[in-house]
Formats: sequence, structure tokens, C-alpha cells
Amino acid sequence: MPLPSDPHELASVAASFRGLAHPTRLQILQALRDIDVLSPKQLVELVEPSITLGTMSHHTRELRSVGLLAQAGTRPVRGALQHFYRLSPRGRELMQIVDQVVA
Repeated sequence: MPLPSDPHELASVAASFRGLAHPTRLQILQALRDIDVLSPKQLVELVEPSITLGTMSHHTRELRSVGLLAQAGTRPVRGALQHFYRLSPRGRELMQIVDQVVA
């Protein structure tokens, strides 16, 4: 399949690949492929217990902003909102590409 000719779509594709350019983000995508819906707090426990919740939230927001994660709901927790995420269709497609690269 050829690259898109629309500059905005091309920029979106490039941003998606930038989203994969961090080991923690790849681990987040893998965890969400395995478990489907998780919050940043749950991701800290599963993926990288040594990082802060704030750092994990940053990574999930970045992945969502480039279209690799989709919002899967919220829940009030102690005066704040806990966000939940799942892989977007584009996130699933890119993880298939990652599988091919790693294989």
C-alpha cells in the first residue's frame, strides 16, 4: 500500500510511529493488547512499577494523542477521575508491524 498523499494523513502516520519510539510505550501497547482495558495506575503495576503514576499518565496521553490508544471510560476515585484506555484500531495495526519486526 502506498503512503498517503494527504499531508495531514502523512503527518498522522509519522506521529503514530513516534509513539512507538519509547520502550515503556511499547510495553503499554503490549499490555493493552493482552488485557484490553487498563488505567495508568494498573499499567504502572503491570508494566513498570519503578515509574510514577504521573509518568505513566504522560505516556498514555501521548499514545492517545497520536491515535494509538482510545478512551475506554472513566471512574471517579478520591476526588479525581481515573481514565481507562484500550488499543485503537491503528494501535492494533502497528502492534502487528512490531510483531513482524521482532520475529
